[in-house]
Amino acid sequence: MNEPVTLLLLQHLFPTWTITRDEQGGWRAFGRILVSSGDVDGLIALISVADPDAACRAVSLLTES
Repeated sequence: MNEPVTLLLLQHLFPTWTITRDEQGGWRAFGRILVSSGDVDGLIALISVADPDAACRAVSLLTES
């Protein structure tokens, strides 16, 4: 996985969230609440639960033709 590209993509998909890596290599997102996960998939799942509208927007962006 290319970390800088992943961060850019996540920031594009979830612009209302601040997404970073922590000192231990985990993923963190600050939005309405703070969520963190050991991997990107877990982080996206947590953001989707915390902010379903953001998840719908991200899916819409990914499925545009």
